[in-house]
Amino acid sequence: MLGSELSRRLVLDAAGHMALDEAVLLESPPDALVLRVYEWKGEACTFGFSQPYAAAKAACRPGIEPVRRATGGGIVFHDGDVTFSLVFPWDRTCAPETIYKNIHRGIHQALKARGTANGMWSPKIKTGGISTACFSRAEKADLVDADDKKILGGALRKKGVKGLYQGSLRVSVPQDVVIDGISREFGRPSLEILPEWLAAGARLEARYRSAEWNERR
Repeated sequence: MLGSELSRRLVLDAAGHMALDEAVLLESPPDALVLRVYEWKGEACTFGFSQPYAAAKAACRPGIEPVRRATGGGIVFHDGDVTFSLVFPWDRTCAPETIYKNIHRGIHQALKARGTANGMWSPKIKTGGISTACFSRAEKADLVDADDKKILGGALRKKGVKGLYQGSLRVSVPQDVVIDGISREFGRPSLEILPEWLAAGARLEARYRSAEWNERR
C-alpha cells in the first residue's frame, strides 16, 4: 500500500502545491490525518500569509515568482529542501505552540534515530516577531543542527476542527524520515490524495497564481 501511495506523488509548482494543501484541508473529513511530501517542478519560493509581497519578490532569484501561503511564517526557498504538509484533527483545547512542538519533536526523534544530530531550539532571549526570511534564524521549537543552524521550520493554519502544517526540512533525507516522525506523534498518516481533493486543488490554483492573492499586501 505504501509503495502504491508514494508512486502517486505529484510534481507541482508552488501555486499547485499551495492550492492542493488548502484543498485537502477544506475537503478532507474531520478526522483526516494526511501527509504530503512534495515533488517540486523546479525551484520555487513561498512566503507567509502576512508577509509583504515586495520583500518576497526582492528576495527571489530572477525568474522565480513567489507564491503566498495560506499559513504564516517567512520567505522559504524550495531549492532542494524536503517540503511537506500535514492535515490533522485540531482539538480546540490544543494551542498552536503545542501542535508545532509535537510535529517537530517527531521529526527530531526520527532524524536522531538515523544518526542525524539535531535539537529543538529554545532561545534564551525572546526574539521579536517572525523574521522575514524564514531560515535566517530559528524560532522556538524549530529544529537546528549541531551548530545551531536552523534545519526545520514550518507554519500553521486552523480551519474549523482541522489544521494544516507546512514545513521545510533542510536536510537531505529520504521521505520515510518524515513519515516516521509524524507517525511517532500522531499515528500513521495517510499518503493518499483522493480525486475530489485533486479537483478542488485544480479549482483553487487560479487564486494562488493571481496578483490579487500574492500581492494583497
